Amino acid sequence: MPYYQEITLIEQEEIATYFIWSKLYAQLHLALVEVKNHNEKSNIGVSFPEYRFNEEKGIGFLGAKLRLFANSEDELHNLNINSWLARLSDYIQITSISEVAMHKITGHATFSRKQVKTNADRLARHRVKRGDIDFDEAVKRYQNVITTSDLPFVQLKSLTNQHPFRLFIHKENKVDAENGGFSSYGLSSDATVPEF
Repeated sequence: MPYYQEITLIEQEEIATYFIWSKLYAQLHLALVEVKNHNEKSNIGVSFPEYRFNEEKGIGFLGAKLRLFANSEDELHNLNINSWLARLSDYIQITSISEVAMHKITGHATFSRKQVKTNADRLARHRVKRGDIDFDEAVKRYQNVITTSDLPFVQLKSLTNQHPFRLFIHKENKVDAENGGFSSYGLSSDATVPEF
């Protein structure tokens, strides 16, 4: 993906970085929904250049930078991220569209969504609605369900029901570049973005 734009979150004393991430990503999601293709995918992927995650310690963070990647300059122009993020202009900086310097690429990576199950009681209530087991039995079945993750995340609200959820983000380094589509969050478990 030879073209990119970089968004940097400006550190604020009065507003936490995670709050800015939440507002930024909600708007980015809306922008990416607008440019989906007929396969419900976007040609624009994201990366988090400062992403860090220590699995042993269960500690991770996204950093303060986000890069948007596309195969053409026109795709980033059509996204028009500056207008989508205009109300956050006091809290972020957006670079102009640039070409990736191929000699600076250090590798490739996928940034994908890691979904975790909801809480055991909710799963049990859903199972009871099927009518094949009672609530106590359903709770026993779902007691060991993983309901959280230590991965870095962005706190968002569902557009359909306004319920808050965490968009957990998993990074996987890859040797070679892989083409493919991206979700309306700019994430993919297959398609890579360059690292530099």
